[in-house]
Amino acid sequence: MSAQNLTFFPFAKYIDDTIEEQNRLLQKISLTGKINAFGPSENLFETMNSALAKFISIKDELIDALVLEQKNKILGELGLRSQLAIDVLKRNLFERTADVGFLATDGEIIKFLKGQHQVEYIKDRLEAYVKKYSVYDDVILLDTNGYVKANINPKNRIKKSTDKIIEQAKKSDEFVEIYRKSDLILHKQKGLLYAHKIVDNENIIGILVLSFKFQDELDTIFKRVADNNIILYLSDKSGVIASSNRLLVPLDHSVRLYKSNDLTLFQNRKIAVSSNSKGYQGYMGLEWQSTAISLSDDNHEDSDINDAKIPPKLNKIINNAKELVEDLGDVIINGELIASKHRQYYLSPILDTLRQISTTMLQKINESATKLAAVNTQALTKNAQIATSFSIDLMDRNLYERANDCRWWALTPRFIEELSKSEPDSEAMNLILKNINDLYTVYTNLFIFDRDGKIVSASNDRTIIGEHINISAVKQTLQNSNPQNYFVSNFEKSPFYDNRATYIYFASIVNKNTTLGGVGIVFDAEVEFKAILEDSMLQNVIGFSIFCDINGKIISSTNPKLKPLDSIDFSRWKIHLEAKEAIQKVVEFQDRRYLLTIEPSYGYREYKISDNYKNDIFACSFLELNF
Repeated sequence: MSAQNLTFFPFAKYIDDTIEEQNRLLQKISLTGKINAFGPSENLFETMNSALAKFISIKDELIDALVLEQKNKILGELGLRSQLAIDVLKRNLFERTADVGFLATDGEIIKFLKGQHQVEYIKDRLEAYVKKYSVYDDVILLDTNGYVKANINPKNRIKKSTDKIIEQAKKSDEFVEIYRKSDLILHKQKGLLYAHKIVDNENIIGILVLSFKFQDELDTIFKRVADNNIILYLSDKSGVIASSNRLLVPLDHSVRLYKSNDLTLFQNRKIAVSSNSKGYQGYMGLEWQSTAISLSDDNHEDSDINDAKIPPKLNKIINNAKELVEDLGDVIINGELIASKHRQYYLSPILDTLRQISTTMLQKINESATKLAAVNTQALTKNAQIATSFSIDLMDRNLYERANDCRWWALTPRFIEELSKSEPDSEAMNLILKNINDLYTVYTNLFIFDRDGKIVSASNDRTIIGEHINISAVKQTLQNSNPQNYFVSNFEKSPFYDNRATYIYFASIVNKNTTLGGVGIVFDAEVEFKAILEDSMLQNVIGFSIFCDINGKIISSTNPKLKPLDSIDFSRWKIHLEAKEAIQKVVEFQDRRYLLTIEPSYGYREYKISDNYKNDIFACSFLELNF
């Protein structure tokens, strides 16, 4: 290990310096002894020199082991933070691409661009959209020449745009995504925009642009991921798009990372790890990467998990050191006998110093062993906490979108029109629901029910048409007239999900404060939740993870022995989920020993924070311990 790289691992450097100091002292007394030695004492110092060489070898092994473990801990944690930062952002932006593509087909927008609606009507509709999908700060409608026909942000006073995104959208059959300065967003310096052409009878009649609340989203990610580190998002030219610490790394700053042996360094002083997006469901997005930079000088944290085991390799080093100390003990005894028998009294202070040196060396080696065992434990506990927190955050973000979807689709004018009739046109609504469901594959079925709770339309399984649905969430939906409210079934087996357990989201279909019925969307819980748990599980560890409710009822699990609706009794470990706290504890479960990490749901934006929905869910990871 080079001296330069050793400076990044202060504890290893401290041990190296301490033992090296003892080595120098040992060399000094050996040299002094040799000068004065005669007769039997000469062999004594030859033995001492041999011991000195062995100590240097043991010290080098020890320092290499310390540095490797500390390096793996730091790089592992930074790599996890960096990868999660880019992955959670890309997942969010994937949802935005679906939004702009679907909204561009909205019938009311098409009618407005054809002159069939007033601007105030369409502004009200777009404002209703943003009240549901609160991730946008503006929605802009333009004609094909770039003239703004409507937008909803009063601070963004635009009349016409010459941004090339307009031509790009006209030529593309998909969305166009940009992050830069644009005359479409006068209210901010740069923005993340999504554009899509609006088509009527194969003719392009306009362009839709969604302006994403990029900084808001970054703030939520930084709060979850950064901790005492810096998280950066960098463009393909290494320019800083976003920074969790703008004082140390300002926006638009050009970041240069340097290689030093097997480390990547920021400003030649701090260890850094960069990650590229793995993509999500085929979406890769803009060519960004995330970088996590360690600000800690020691990278040592106390852990509540205290029963760490010293690694076998280090045990071997300790045993070699003990054997050497025993050999030195024999040298000291022989020296004392020689000093007494041959009256070579100059040996006494040398032998006392040798005894002190050997004791100090063994003490530092044992201290290193304890530290190294703790480093391994800290790495596991910290990474488990990060990954488990990530999984519950992904769940909240996913279900936030579900709450938005059901409320927006409930505002579909055709649904309102049909439910206002005594005999609604089921086929017309079936077609609309089918088109929606084809775009939003996280649902197995979408359905419409009337004011009596009778299902009158469905996207996929149409055998349910005519059935009545009487669960409490439907009753709440039919009693509600506020388009901002949504309701969710309990997590339970449903005949609308092949008698498997899921959540069904509901929203009221309302016309002039009169509730006509509602929309129900059947979430594919088994597939989606398991995918989240698998995607957020730590690599190269043995274990499993679950989502559960406050009573220990399992929502999803990667353990085939634990099925949805099974229960775990957390009280056996003196854990009370009612406290809604993050917890880490070593537990015995199913004849194995695990590090259990529990993270509660905190919600996302207004979802489960300021809306009408309460549901306490926890992510729990069980990582098998081999110590």
